[in-house]
Amino acid sequence: MRKRVSIFTFGCKLNQYETEIMREKLSQKYDVSLDEKKADLFIVNTCTVTAEAERKTRQLIRSLKRENREASFIAVGCYSKLSPEDFQTLGFNYVGGVEEKRSIENIVEAVLNGEEPVLRTEEYMTVKEGLANRTRAFLAVQDGCINNCAYCRIRLARGNRIKSKDRNLVLDEFRHLIENGYKEIVLTGVNIGYYGFDRNDSLFELLKCLSTISGDWRLRLSSLDPRAMSGKLIHYIANHEKIAQHVHLSLQSGSNSVLERMKRHYTTKRYSAIINKLRSRNERFSFTTDIIVGFPGETEREFEETCDFVREMEFLKVHVFRFSPRPDTEAFSMKNKVSGTVKKNRSRVLREIAEKSSQNYLKAQEGKKSTVLVETTNHGFSMGYDEYYIQHRIKGIHTEGFVRVQMQKSERSGAFSNAELCCESVEV
Repeated sequence: MRKRVSIFTFGCKLNQYETEIMREKLSQKYDVSLDEKKADLFIVNTCTVTAEAERKTRQLIRSLKRENREASFIAVGCYSKLSPEDFQTLGFNYVGGVEEKRSIENIVEAVLNGEEPVLRTEEYMTVKEGLANRTRAFLAVQDGCINNCAYCRIRLARGNRIKSKDRNLVLDEFRHLIENGYKEIVLTGVNIGYYGFDRNDSLFELLKCLSTISGDWRLRLSSLDPRAMSGKLIHYIANHEKIAQHVHLSLQSGSNSVLERMKRHYTTKRYSAIINKLRSRNERFSFTTDIIVGFPGETEREFEETCDFVREMEFLKVHVFRFSPRPDTEAFSMKNKVSGTVKKNRSRVLREIAEKSSQNYLKAQEGKKSTVLVETTNHGFSMGYDEYYIQHRIKGIHTEGFVRVQMQKSERSGAFSNAELCCESVEV
């Protein structure tokens, strides 16, 4: 009987991509599932971006260990690389970091046999087939980060230099995914805007090559750094019919003085200029973003500047995080800490403003047409996202590919994950 392996994933799209690869590799020999709470061996793909992510990881592990007393446990990822002692204390059979994901088959086999694994030295991880019964796939194009943001621990885990995947490997992987039926490919990495900095290439040139690939597909860009948004990249994204008209443009604060303390090295003026340029070419272009509240020294005035900026930008969605001091970062030892109560209140206030911002953006989309990639069907309706990353519920069952729809109204619906704002739409 084949051993059962379950993989739990925390964190970013890059982690999700690497989980897809681990699942693909292991499925040849084991019965592999995602988030299954009964198994012979568990792999936890960890994240260290916030203390809360780490806390949830430890909570999950304790629960799994109570229910699977004979199971083996493997940790990989950013958290386990930077704090291996946490997992050794929890009784893990193997504790690795980021690079060890490339050798996951060897590690699993060694753990099950009570041996020491032989690690591989391959430079890149690539998907060969992708997961079954999915419409959207992730494709990692780079790793590492050359920024030095005061609060971020990720570069300590993934490296402080850019490591771009060879363009031909990206093109081959993209073609394989399209041939295997995927309709939307999401380019991901630690900071994809810096793709090519290490090999005389660029994200702009990569997009031009990807756009020549035939087929019925859509390309979506994951998180982009304002510092890497060139004019020609902005123009290409806004004017190419196969590139989704949505980006996650990282902000972190709407106050210039806070951005300076964070070492983000851009201003709100530069940030808003990017939004204005994209919306001048397509007024419906949507943006999601991340914002940290309660960064050390954040005053009420600075927080109000952030609130005002969110109101002005009309984001589709804002991910609000309370500042979490991460070990070995500059912000960890900064003075003038903001109290937990203040951070909690500011988080609540900003989420309310962000929700109103989302409502305003979606209200302006009513009556307009867009193209939805259907992902699920339920009770006579089809659900999916359009090129603006708006959720839709479409009357009728559509089982394949893209559907052209007209938005009727936006509302909060329990039919969608986390009861997010969505649009009721009809096929046209």
